[in-house]
Amino acid sequence: MCFPKINYIKISYMKMRIVIKVGSLAVTDEKGGVSYSKISALIKEFVALRNRGFFPILVSSGAINSGKKLLKQPEEKKMMISFQQASAAVGQPLLMKTYVDVLQEVGISCGQILVTHEDFKQRKRFLNIRNTINCLIENDILPIVNENDTVSFEEISVGDNDQLAVMITEVTDAEKLILLTEADGLFNKNPKDPDAKRFDEIDYKDDFSGIKFAAKTSVGRGGMDTKLKAVRKLTPNGIDVLIGSFLTPSPLVRLIEGKGGTLFKGNPEKLTSRKKTWLSTIVKNDAWCVVDQGCYEAIMKATTSLLPVGIRKVHGVFKRGDVIQVKYKNKTIAVGISEFDHKELQIIKGKKSSDISSLLEHGASKVAIHKDNLLVKTDF
Repeated sequence: MCFPKINYIKISYMKMRIVIKVGSLAVTDEKGGVSYSKISALIKEFVALRNRGFFPILVSSGAINSGKKLLKQPEEKKMMISFQQASAAVGQPLLMKTYVDVLQEVGISCGQILVTHEDFKQRKRFLNIRNTINCLIENDILPIVNENDTVSFEEISVGDNDQLAVMITEVTDAEKLILLTEADGLFNKNPKDPDAKRFDEIDYKDDFSGIKFAAKTSVGRGGMDTKLKAVRKLTPNGIDVLIGSFLTPSPLVRLIEGKGGTLFKGNPEKLTSRKKTWLSTIVKNDAWCVVDQGCYEAIMKATTSLLPVGIRKVHGVFKRGDVIQVKYKNKTIAVGISEFDHKELQIIKGKKSSDISSLLEHGASKVAIHKDNLLVKTDF
């Protein structure tokens, strides 16, 4: 298939950066395999955005689905992780080859970046990602980012590419994030219902926790719930997020023009602290601790570290150094860097700091989260 030649404007390094995340079905066939036609249509949209003064940064799902037809699916459920990792190993080069072939038709080069959650957690790796992407953009090369599914497992996995897109938006100083999915934005109920109504615009302070979401696709790992978690991490920092359907003509251009989808408006008062934006975007979705009332009151004064004695429950799998949520009565009141892994925190929860050394063989700290690494939320 030959993609028609399109002239594009060579974009300057300082143009507006916009991160675009596409799900598996936006670039692959539902039964498996890369879709050349879908990627061709997507790149045509990228050219249109570049000509409008944007520099797109692509977060692309699809590696696992691209390769799964070439492998025999195991009968045992416990082997599914190995199957998915092998599928990604086969599918990622097939996916990238298609991107390269299509982009060559329009005179654009691309670079591949594969990451895990660990790469964002460690400051040196985080800066390496930023510097690499900056260098690609400076040389007018399209960055294409995906999670390294061949090595990821629960403790180091980003989890889904909606979360990855959030972290890439922060690391690249992008001004907007677009999440392309099947649903054309956020609806007040399942969009398949005939009387469902779409929200055109939602402010960063608006509450949409009570909305019932449709199930995720048969191929992807995420769904509308993961997308809204992504929104919640970016809009308080001053970043606009657009969610819309890839099934419509010119999906990206129409979203930029406000002709569909849902715009989640960012806080007009942007966070200026790089550490705070970093903490808010790399926090793990499924890792948290629940605190008691006394601990909650102390944290909200923003003058104290989180002590183990105030922790009542620990949820999820995480390592020391991961950013986890701090909850009180089902509300996230803060996020911060944990000084202990999930197993250690389970042992010392509710205990005095003076007891840690007797409970743990290697008690690295007297606090669960140090106050310098704790970001208190004021808009929950």
